[in-house]
Amino acid sequence: MHQLPKSSKPLRIWLRRIFATLGLLVVALGVYAGYTIYYANLRAVVSGKAYRSGQMNVEQLTHAIQHYGIKSILNLRGENPATTWYQAEIGTATKQDVIHYDRSLGSGDELTLEQMDDLVALLRQAPKPVLIHCLGGADRSGLVSALYEVAIEGRSPEEADRELSIWYGHVPVIRPKVLAMDRSYWRYVSNRVAHAGLNFQSGSMAP
Repeated sequence: MHQLPKSSKPLRIWLRRIFATLGLLVVALGVYAGYTIYYANLRAVVSGKAYRSGQMNVEQLTHAIQHYGIKSILNLRGENPATTWYQAEIGTATKQDVIHYDRSLGSGDELTLEQMDDLVALLRQAPKPVLIHCLGGADRSGLVSALYEVAIEGRSPEEADRELSIWYGHVPVIRPKVLAMDRSYWRYVSNRVAHAGLNFQSGSMAP
């Protein structure tokens, strides 16, 4: 019976350990992403100005509006008047005197520059604080939050890119299709920010 040379056995043991560690890491990231999504993934983008979240029920949304003083909502799931969640959201926004906007994005679909220009323009004029949300608050909300930071707050592209983070549930290693959000963001930076001659040193946009 053929046996592996003794020198190869430690290597095989180490490889098993490495793959086991990587497997545990992927599972842990998945569990964390699930946890954040379950609790609506509500977080501040810029405190007092912009917040991001997943889809909230009436109780959660009402609390967020009252607690953070939300004045407008940007829904990235599109207009869905026949669905219960949409009717509840519109009803809550109306009851709380909050302006509601709809845009339809897919977490696996790259955005055009025109779509991102439209989002930035909407965010500029939306009453603040604005709440940006999609279904899980991880991918689409991450992209639009990053656009808000880099285009409106004047943060550096690298700093704004942190909105597309595993800590907010954006895990391309598990769902590769959501890399469309990263590619869209960096296309915007390359075409709209890098060519604008902006100064990020002070943390604000300057021509």
